[in-house]
Amino acid sequence: MSTSRSEAGAQASSPRQPVLDKVIVITGASSGLGLQTARQLAGQGGEIVMITRNRAGGEHARSQVAAAATGKSPVLLTADLSVQADIRRVAQQVRDRYDHVDILINNAGAAFSRREQSADGLELTWATNQLGPFLLTELLLPLLAGAPAGRIVNVVSEFYSRKLDLNNLQGQRKYSFFGAYSASELGKVLFTIELARRIKASGVTVVAVSPGPTRTNFSRPAGALGLVLGAVQHMPMVKPADKAASGIAWAATAAEPAGHSGALYMRQKQLSLKGAAKDPSLAARVWTISEQQTGVDPAHSAVAAVAAAPGPAA
Repeated sequence: MSTSRSEAGAQASSPRQPVLDKVIVITGASSGLGLQTARQLAGQGGEIVMITRNRAGGEHARSQVAAAATGKSPVLLTADLSVQADIRRVAQQVRDRYDHVDILINNAGAAFSRREQSADGLELTWATNQLGPFLLTELLLPLLAGAPAGRIVNVVSEFYSRKLDLNNLQGQRKYSFFGAYSASELGKVLFTIELARRIKASGVTVVAVSPGPTRTNFSRPAGALGLVLGAVQHMPMVKPADKAASGIAWAATAAEPAGHSGALYMRQKQLSLKGAAKDPSLAARVWTISEQQTGVDPAHSAVAAVAAAPGPAA
């Protein structure tokens, strides 16, 4: 059964419930930052659509989100977001259930010690961290454009790469855990910037947000680097997931990001872009590559349609 815009706006949000009855899709919601963000936004009245990789972990997480909810009960959907067929299937499930989505939080991410390929034959880190959000956003964008003030939040690392080798995006020539991860995070920053440029008149806001150093169960590499990263987890600068998630929840609900589409935030402060993230031509090239790798037809994409549609009334 769909949730209509009239139902979503039936009750005015209070300062304590800024997302009352808003439909919020969160990926990677079974643990860590995704789970804590879901709990916080459910506590603020949001109707949370949790996308998790497996049913068992998702059900356990859903019970925690349901316990925190002050609005509608959370919905659980499953998908492997490195697999494009799974992304298309779960996006269709969202479209079948809702006539709009108010907030999309692309939080799911991964990193791998050794080069692996996705089911689509693409390097797994890039497929999960960059192409997954790219394709899911494309498929859900019409629902976001149909909301009164749609918002897309791409969760990234502040340790994104400062350069990008377009001839090694698949890690064929050279691969490392941190190299592949930081390149995919730069890809997501560039995707955020380019999407904001393309849909700037649509009324949909898109921002990137880093939670900052966070204590989570995110995968670490084998060997010495893994040991170092494990030790860093205990430093005072590294926040527990519930504290770090508050920055993501802020980016999804606060008024300030609506005026700065395409910006990067960390802990409620806007960050200056560094290195290749400042290159608009590179952002456009990564966009084209992402379209090709996900099979999106640029002439008939949702992004093109939303960009061409009349903007919201002033």
